[in-house]
Amino acid sequence: MAAVAAAVHMGSTPRSATPRGTTPRATTPSGSLTSRSKVKVPFLPGYGLTAPGLASTDLKTSFRKTQSLVYGPGGANPSTKGYSAGSGELPKLDLASLESLCDDPMRQINGTTRSITHDEREALRESARNTYKPAIPPAWLKHDRQVLRFAAYFQEPVHENPKENFRVRHCTIFFYLEDGTMMITEPKIENSGIPQGTFAKRHRIPKPDGDFYTYHDLQTGETIVIYSRAFRIYDCDPFTRDFYANALGVSLAALEPPPLDSFRATQIQEDDMLTQPKARDIIESKEYNELSVGGNRKNAKLQQYLENDRRVLCFKAFWDDTTHYGARMYYTLHYHLADDTVEILENLARNSGRDPYPVFWRRSPLRKNPHTSATPGMIEPEADPYKPEDFAVGSTINVYNRDIYLYDCDDFTREFYRGYMGVEQESFDIKSPDALHVQLSHPPHTGFGAEDDSLASCLRLTPRPPRRDINKLMNEAGKVMRFEGRVATGISEDSNRVFIIVISLSDDSIGVWEKRLRNSGHASGKFALKSKKRNPATGTWFQPQDFFLGGLVEINAMPFHLVAADDATIRYMEENSHDFPAANLRVVMAKLARAKDILAKASEQGKAECSLQEFHGLVQQAGVDLCLHEALTLARNYGHQDGHAASGSITIARLLAAL
Repeated sequence: MAAVAAAVHMGSTPRSATPRGTTPRATTPSGSLTSRSKVKVPFLPGYGLTAPGLASTDLKTSFRKTQSLVYGPGGANPSTKGYSAGSGELPKLDLASLESLCDDPMRQINGTTRSITHDEREALRESARNTYKPAIPPAWLKHDRQVLRFAAYFQEPVHENPKENFRVRHCTIFFYLEDGTMMITEPKIENSGIPQGTFAKRHRIPKPDGDFYTYHDLQTGETIVIYSRAFRIYDCDPFTRDFYANALGVSLAALEPPPLDSFRATQIQEDDMLTQPKARDIIESKEYNELSVGGNRKNAKLQQYLENDRRVLCFKAFWDDTTHYGARMYYTLHYHLADDTVEILENLARNSGRDPYPVFWRRSPLRKNPHTSATPGMIEPEADPYKPEDFAVGSTINVYNRDIYLYDCDDFTREFYRGYMGVEQESFDIKSPDALHVQLSHPPHTGFGAEDDSLASCLRLTPRPPRRDINKLMNEAGKVMRFEGRVATGISEDSNRVFIIVISLSDDSIGVWEKRLRNSGHASGKFALKSKKRNPATGTWFQPQDFFLGGLVEINAMPFHLVAADDATIRYMEENSHDFPAANLRVVMAKLARAKDILAKASEQGKAECSLQEFHGLVQQAGVDLCLHEALTLARNYGHQDGHAASGSITIARLLAAL
């Protein structure tokens, strides 16, 4: 009826609209709307009273807000004119139903059943009052505090700005299922210069065609017009997707990336530039300038301090001092979670003889890269401090160039790592090391005189001459061992150099001479003075047993490969074979027993004799490694030898007969 009345009102002009004696105005769309309204506005562009989306004949004249709830017996109920989610329209009575009610005036009086008493009526009233949930809950109860949330944006034009033409403003649309109301808010951005916050208060928002928006109209990927402004819905929360999927069987579209305006793109680019790492001097100078103009120091670790105050990790550790007079030192390491500082205390034993200052590391950050500024004002490298994840029982940390081993921790520390990193800290049973008596060594030789003479001043308060083996001096007087050595440096210039190495058997002194070679470019003569010399391989004095054919010795930092020896040396070594294993035939034959099959196979193939080099390669196939002197020992017993002491041949048949 209201729509019909509005149509009649707009279709005809009232008599009071044109008073007597006046000239009627020109008939224009704006003029007609202005004349029908009670508000007097000037007839200028932009002052016309128009309704967006409506024709001039459908002009809305009633702007009352409908009530969504009607309060009556039993509480609040949805209004017939309001919103009722899922309840449908109320049934309407037709004329036939009314006539059937009027035909029986005694319908209210029914004597077939007993009327209830006053007590029964009160009991029914009490039972109805105590019912907390109705059989058919209304929408305001069924959907209480259930809100659909959508993410949307709209474009706002920007005038008189050469950098941008429009700006995208993001909003959040809330749809309340209990009464069908909506609210639109825009998140506030600090220093944006734009009034933000609640864009539309909570109420039932009408459509451009006059109806109200429902949850059927709100879907992702759709554009809705609210008060002449187009909103594009591009996303929603998980509850909204579940509601549409379960209640309506509708699958909402996936996330639609919102557009990026030029202003926001510039902001993102500036933020990326600000987040890029800057030089250390630039950061420090900027902080100094802020403090100089009255700024405050930044307290970046305030939240960490408030959450972890008086929370300390405790580890047990030790350090093994392997130096002279050193011992195992035990420590207690405290890691303060409030400010990431470390404190290390020494656990000194009673009567340890150490000063009673138990602080080994004063409470301060412990850096993995310690640095000392040589000059005041130098920029130190970026600190890399120890963090809780760097401490683990069974690992070591470096403090003052000492490797401190962590072997246990307390219960709070175990619980912290269990919840912080999901790691279970272990516990090791540490036993005290066995006492080891370190024998004092003699000071090194100064280089003056013989080493035995200098050592005599260390053995006694009044130096005495060193003792000599008189029997050895008398029995071995005048006896020497001579070997021919070749330089084993691998340098082509030294390949032709020949040296004679002489070992005096009476005092174990060694002398080296170089044979004269024409146009060699090297001075011949004495290479090493005759004296006792140390073997660099063992650290002891050279003995005659260290020299044999095929051996490698180093004298005066020069390696020599022994390739030959004179007959007197070979005979002396064979006569004293108990001191020279390479010249002991019994030892060599026992070593050669593993190559018997190889030698038998070579004999069957017709190989009667072979040189020392061939024999060395033959037995090496059986895994027997013979040196040149051992092969020479076999040649002197089971073969023949020519004039040179390091050459000859071996008769395989005779050798097999001896094996």
